[in-house]
Amino acid sequence: MGTGTIATEHMVAAIRSAGHHPLWVVSRNRHYATDFSQDMQIPGIAVDARRSLRDPRIGFAYVSAVRDRRKHYILAAAAEHKHVLCDGPIAGTSRMAATLVEACKAAGIILALNQPFRTMAPHRTMRRLAQDGEIGTVQSLLIARGAPYQPPPNRHLDERADRSDALFELAVDSVDLARFVTGQEPATVTALSAAPPGTEADQSSYAIGMSGGAIFQCYESFTTAEFESIVMLAGDRGTLIAHGTLSGKGSGTLVRRLNGRNELIPVRDRDPHVTTIEAFLALPQTPATWMSLGDDNVIALRTAEAVSAAQKKRPVAVGGQ
Repeated sequence: MGTGTIATEHMVAAIRSAGHHPLWVVSRNRHYATDFSQDMQIPGIAVDARRSLRDPRIGFAYVSAVRDRRKHYILAAAAEHKHVLCDGPIAGTSRMAATLVEACKAAGIILALNQPFRTMAPHRTMRRLAQDGEIGTVQSLLIARGAPYQPPPNRHLDERADRSDALFELAVDSVDLARFVTGQEPATVTALSAAPPGTEADQSSYAIGMSGGAIFQCYESFTTAEFESIVMLAGDRGTLIAHGTLSGKGSGTLVRRLNGRNELIPVRDRDPHVTTIEAFLALPQTPATWMSLGDDNVIALRTAEAVSAAQKKRPVAVGGQ
């Protein structure tokens, strides 16, 4: 449902590689649906989501619409009792996301997210090693990424991403990744905004106290030249460092530092979109503990909203001598 670029470039092929066949393209714009259907060789076209969802051949819905349209498709799928895989975030606010999650629970369906950062092998290996005690007790997590702003590619000029939401959505993804690799929940938030009052922020820095005592620090910027992203999970016995995993240009690398020495950790590199589809399809029988579900997205959105609120608070100036 929807004709977004992620669907075009990755997910249709991933669905087919998992042995399933996309049957319907749903879009509020029939012209968009027709073009997408022809490009992706999908037979059915619909403007009304209910028409496609009532097809008895349909087993699940994949939602790749722009953010503000995702709620309509999720609710339509819930009404027809079809499981949903959706690009994140599922809504623009935590309140709306919670409403969607409750609707899916009431319908008895699964609402899962296509969350590539969770799917990437270095992050999943980092989580497993931390859970196994390889770095001792987790003390802190650092996430840093920066590059000039580039809107994500889109098939349609009238569905361009809103730059004002870009940092917010980065925070949603980073918070979700922090919960995933630490196994802890956000508890308290402090933040710094580098933007003067009344101007648009192009970088942000925030810190979150986690439920298990770890400190999560994050820096996200559109003002710097591109640098290799870093996800560093530090424990009292060692550190795990993922390089280049957040750029969307490859799976990156994972290094473990113990006793003053670095060790490159081998990871099994698989297509994250195929991995997501396979895990989603298996969810009713074999829960994938690494997948992001609707409740996870509600928490990430709520925390990102807390970051935005903290950034609006007046900082304490440093007095002169």
